[in-house]
Amino acid sequence: MMSDQAYILAVDDEPINRFVIEDLLDETYELTLLESGQACIESVQQRKPDLILLDINMPTMDGYEVCRLLQENPDTQDIPVVFLTAKIQVSDEQKGLELGAVDYITKPFSEALLLARIKTHLSLSLSKKMLAQHNAELQKERAYIERIILNMRDDADFVDESICYLMTPVEETNGDLLLSAKTSDHRYFLIGDFTGHGLASAMGGPLVSALFYMLANEDQPLKHIIHILNKELYKKLPKDLFMAALFIDWDTQNQQVKVWNFGMSELLYYRNRTLYQSVPSSCFALGITDTLSDLNPSASLNVQSGDHLFAYSDGVIEACSEQGERFGSQRLIAELDNIVAKNLPIAAIYPVLKTFVAGKGLQDDVTMMNLKI
Repeated sequence: MMSDQAYILAVDDEPINRFVIEDLLDETYELTLLESGQACIESVQQRKPDLILLDINMPTMDGYEVCRLLQENPDTQDIPVVFLTAKIQVSDEQKGLELGAVDYITKPFSEALLLARIKTHLSLSLSKKMLAQHNAELQKERAYIERIILNMRDDADFVDESICYLMTPVEETNGDLLLSAKTSDHRYFLIGDFTGHGLASAMGGPLVSALFYMLANEDQPLKHIIHILNKELYKKLPKDLFMAALFIDWDTQNQQVKVWNFGMSELLYYRNRTLYQSVPSSCFALGITDTLSDLNPSASLNVQSGDHLFAYSDGVIEACSEQGERFGSQRLIAELDNIVAKNLPIAAIYPVLKTFVAGKGLQDDVTMMNLKI
């Protein structure tokens, strides 16, 4: 049967020192006394102690070497090691602590001091283990929630006709959103960007996705869908969580496109392989107020075959190099010019972004969409 007492290994080649330690600790802790560093290494492989009291001056393998070997092994590096030694030089203590020991006590030692230090380090070690276990449980729960959110956002109603897109989340869950629906004679698109990134910013995605596709399948006008989405986001999300969004309503019969831009980066409209028009934001992001006072489109475009419309989240232009320089709109437009001229997929911009940010990496979710008329 396992003991509730903490288990301590005491390693000292001098019998008298082992006797003193046994006399002090045997009634309070489960104690094993060893006389060599090699015996210590072998013992911890059989059973991990809660703490090791370790002498330095021992034949064959000294305490420094034992501590080094313990620290190099992932299975034993979390065991607190307290040096209990006659070496009193500051340089000796510094070396011991640099090797990973949690404390350094010189002989002769005060009994009260030794007992207090042991109690403190056992308590700290237990706290670290409990914290690690708690963090592991949180990570497990987070992964579970992420799977639920991703499954809820994986909607079979997404229509990929006429578009290509790029989505590169910073974390597994994504604060960006890309939706595409088809009605009797219209195509609806939504590219959204919730505040922040990761799990918190991804929580609104399933709500927006479910409403968007449900209302689109009912042939509701996009203007009405925008109104409903804003109202629901305002009612159900925390006040500091909102969604910048760009909506596109493509009337496929009459070749007309209406654009609503709520706090997103400008939409870029290409005709004859040249940037023809941009549509900047004209309204606040969704979810900030309960009603939208003006739901007139940000722009109405008469499109023709061969035109390109590009929408993107701010993670693209705000990507920074290691020197702190932003990718910016000018670089983006230059890359889009190349994509249109060579008829490349939108994903062709990803290696350019990766090269630009280099070792720093992308700091925000990146989402881009190319609608080709």
